[in-house]
Formats: sequence, C-alpha cells, structure tokens
Amino acid sequence: MPPRPARRLAVAIVAAAALGFGFARLAGLSLGPAAPSEVSLSYRLSDVPSSMTAAQARDLAMRVITRRLASHRLVNRVDPGAAADVITVRVAHSTAAQVAPIVEADGVSLTIWKWVPGQADAATQSQLGPLAAQYHPGYKPVFTGIDGTMVIHATVGQATRPPGPGVIVTFDADGAELLDLVTKDRAAQTYDTIDNKLALFTDSRLFEDADISGEITKGAMLLVPDVGIFTESDAVRLADGLNAGTIPGKLTQLRG
Repeated sequence: MPPRPARRLAVAIVAAAALGFGFARLAGLSLGPAAPSEVSLSYRLSDVPSSMTAAQARDLAMRVITRRLASHRLVNRVDPGAAADVITVRVAHSTAAQVAPIVEADGVSLTIWKWVPGQADAATQSQLGPLAAQYHPGYKPVFTGIDGTMVIHATVGQATRPPGPGVIVTFDADGAELLDLVTKDRAAQTYDTIDNKLALFTDSRLFEDADISGEITKGAMLLVPDVGIFTESDAVRLADGLNAGTIPGKLTQLRG
C-alpha cells in the first residue's frame, strides 16, 4: 500500500532535517545559538597628576579607555572597580590578547592654547617645554580648556591650502562649545596677528599655530602642521594617537 500523503510529508521533513544536520557538520557549523564570549580585565591607575583627584583621574581614564575600544569597533563596558584606583574593562567577542594592547596603547595628547601678552610661567614650560616662552616673545600660551579628552573621533582628511593630508578632529558637546567661543574671540582680532592665533600642541610639540579666519560652530577642525613634510602615513598615525587619547597616570593590569 503506498504511504499516505501525511506520512510522505513527515518522511520528507525527517530526511531534510537529517540532510541539514549533515551539511552543518560538514561546514563546521553548530546548530543553535552560540554563547557570546566576553573578556574581563582589571587595571590599577597610579601616578595620578597632582592637579586632579583620584576620582577625577579614574573617570577620565575610563572615558579614554572607552573611546580607545570604540575606535576599534569593540562593544565594551568600562566600570569602576572594587577599589578607588581600579578600573574594570569588559569587551564582548574578544580575547585578552586582543583587548590589552588597545587599552594600554600610547596615545597623543592634544591641547589648544591662545596667546596673550606676558611671560610663560614655570608650570606652562614644564608642560609644553622651554620653547613655550620663545615662540612669540612678549606673549605666553594660555590654556583654552580644550584638550584630547573632548575628542570624539579623529580621521584623516584633505587640506586645500596647502593641498595635502590633514586630520579632522571632532569634539564632544563641551569641546564644541568651547571651540565656538574661543574661535569667535580669536576671529575678532586682526587676521594673521599673534592675537588671532590658536596654538595646537600635540604632546609638547607646537603642531600648528593657526590663524583663525572665522568662528567654528560645527565642533570639528582640521589639523595641518605649520612646517615640515606631513604624509598620509603621518596623518594616519596622528589620527590613531588622538583616538587612543592619553591616560592621566599609569595603568597596570591586575593578574589573577
């Protein structure tokens, strides 16, 4: 007697399921959802600058670490640890070998200054180097409050004058507001004078002594060095360094 239609259907389903299971095994696949992997690392923050509290330093370090991981498109969560100087880093779908070099990377510090009449004090020269008192005799650099902790993202772009690579830096809401106010003030001064300039330092190097032609309202600016050859690879390195940011202190991974 020939099988009934319902029995034919059941046989076909079983056969198809068996075929699919066999194919999955051949392809190296597993049936059912895979459990997401997560790596958890803990760090102690030490050698915090005297200019900030331990809590301020840890909050800043957590922001920098979050941005470092996000710039590599890693889903992460950075939290305060059990102790006041400990930071816990959790990253999904990664390994410790992948995460640790990103967290511990050496970044580039960006600070923006304006020139005002006077002499650079010892603290400023300690931060920017002794040349800070010599760039513009009779003028000293004064910190605008804008620094690399406010950078959301840095990427390679193209400058038009002179033509060549540059680095586009986008700031968060606080940085954008300060940049708007500072550039509005500088643009109101006579163009191409010292009072019109903003000094952009990367670490302790004067990267660009920029003439400000107008108020910057979009929260982003293009960095192009004043002197020297600046190649595409130089721009990539600077963008990577700005995305990495700088940690206010020393990070030490806690083992075990």
